[in-house]
Amino acid sequence: MSAIDYLTGYLMAFGAMVALARRAREGGSWLVRISLAQVGRWLVARGEVPETALKEVPKELPQADIDRWSIESDTPVGRLRHLGPTVRLSETPPRWARPSVPLGHNAPAWPARV
Repeated sequence: MSAIDYLTGYLMAFGAMVALARRAREGGSWLVRISLAQVGRWLVARGEVPETALKEVPKELPQADIDRWSIESDTPVGRLRHLGPTVRLSETPPRWARPSVPLGHNAPAWPARV
């Protein structure tokens, strides 16, 4: 999984919420810009956790945690087990309009001109 992808998504959602709150208070419209590259740069700049601070952290994730965070999806090449969304809503189950497929599954093609 990519921490950069998740963190960028969270920051974009936070930015949208701040912009909506600001619009409600002050009016107007607000622009939110997020960059994967800049989030990655910021994340790397945080540094690494010292090895001594990781003594109590298990070397492998327990299978129960992996099972709790995983879901299964039907794909054109069969059932796929993967990490699920980080947020789950009680009334709206997670789904993707286009499931994951292996690289090379779809033939390269330009979209039709409209």
